[in-house]
Amino acid sequence: MKLSGLTVAKRTDVFRKRGSYMQKYRVLVVDDEPLAVKAICKIIERSCPEFIVAGEASNGRDGLQKMNEVSPDLVITDIAMPLMDGLAMARLAAETFPGLCFAVISGYQDYEYMREAIRSGVLDYLAKPIVPSVVISMMNRIREKLDLTFYQERNRLLQKISQGLVIPEQTLSRYFRHRWFYAALIRENGLPRRFSRMAGPELFGTEQEVFCVYGRDSMEQLFLIPASILGGQPIAEYMEKIGARQRRKDSYMTLVYYGSAFGADQIGEKVENLYRALNRISTVGKNQSVDLDRPGAADPAAVEEKEEVEALLAELRGYGMSRQDDRLYSRLFQALDTWEKQERPQYWLENAARRLMQFMLSEKRLNGSLLDIEYLLEDMFYEATDMGVLRASLENVFLKAAPEGQEQVKVDSPEYFSGIEEYLKRNLGKSLSLQSLSEEFAISQAYMSRLFRKYAGQSYSQYLTALRMERAKQLMQENPGMFVKDIARLTGYQDQFYFSRIFRSCTGKSPADYLKQST
Repeated sequence: MKLSGLTVAKRTDVFRKRGSYMQKYRVLVVDDEPLAVKAICKIIERSCPEFIVAGEASNGRDGLQKMNEVSPDLVITDIAMPLMDGLAMARLAAETFPGLCFAVISGYQDYEYMREAIRSGVLDYLAKPIVPSVVISMMNRIREKLDLTFYQERNRLLQKISQGLVIPEQTLSRYFRHRWFYAALIRENGLPRRFSRMAGPELFGTEQEVFCVYGRDSMEQLFLIPASILGGQPIAEYMEKIGARQRRKDSYMTLVYYGSAFGADQIGEKVENLYRALNRISTVGKNQSVDLDRPGAADPAAVEEKEEVEALLAELRGYGMSRQDDRLYSRLFQALDTWEKQERPQYWLENAARRLMQFMLSEKRLNGSLLDIEYLLEDMFYEATDMGVLRASLENVFLKAAPEGQEQVKVDSPEYFSGIEEYLKRNLGKSLSLQSLSEEFAISQAYMSRLFRKYAGQSYSQYLTALRMERAKQLMQENPGMFVKDIARLTGYQDQFYFSRIFRSCTGKSPADYLKQST
């Protein structure tokens, strides 16, 4: 992946050196000694490029007022001051400004002061006289803590926005500091699981990334990118490169984005619209790239699912009552063929398939329960790479081939499933779609999906991700000097940064941190 001529691996260091791209934290300095205030401000301005002095105050009472005016991220304060001391100010501020960070610089080196400071939520404590190198060291420690705090809060906000919650503009402005943003959403294959809630772990970007990345599962990435880092490169071009790097040969991808930059106050609205557009247009097997700034771009032709499917169900009931099974199945498969040619959106097709399966279940033409149907449908739509594969899976279920046929007698056993597991372990470096696995073992995708639900207690994609992560950890423990890109390749990921996000979401640690731990 390229970014204005720079590899992604190098981008963070470069951005830290270029002040225009760097996140700057706002500092309020509170001290009744003007020389101390001047010294602290000068050190920050000269040697701490990640911070900017937003205000000054000479006592705790004035400090509280300044907090309302300048909205700092960090308050550096003396303890002993007239009118209100620094610790009292910190305690009061904690009620009004939750999450605000404090550092204490004091001429007192008494243990009780330090203990009280810790109780008041102070991040760091330094003694006067002020030594520049010590202050710089403290600011670096605080920056790391703020980086982590802001990273966690941005991801939490993106998660809320993706759930349709409204975030106050003031909150968005605090945690998303750049003036202009682009937003894009990439989805590999079908929409997230919605019924079983058994999707993979949420996928986040790392603290070091200049832009935000969030995903509801490992098949999805939401990008919120400051306009300043693209260097004039069109967002569509940039996202297409990312998609090309990450997309597997046997998958399809849906990209929705905004081609024009927007302000931080619009982040909630824009992200919500991205998810709505994805749900409307995602079509099994169809690669799509849609600019939501183009009028009508994400408005598929309206299709009345209820009336069309009701008419089909009435026709099928008639064939069933008159025992015309051949005509029943012929009409059913004809409908599936028509919907495939019309490229119906997934949400429409999934609702139609659910109603058809419920009908077949009520007619005693399917075994199992409604819960079984929900799991089965989710697996089929989630794993299908094209409409031909999906239609074959649906036809297989409707014909009852898997539940009662010879296929079940032959493969429904722990021993057979163990063979599938061994095959996966030997081939983790390959592209292992459900389709390719089913072809390897000559059984239908629907039935392969059932085997994983039955013997592994999870979907195929969840099982494969967990298997790959365990292998990655094993490689790191056995070869602590191995490059992350090689570990990614050996476990089936062509993009090491995508692998790193998956690894972190599963283990809570980045590959680099895990490797350090293994040495």
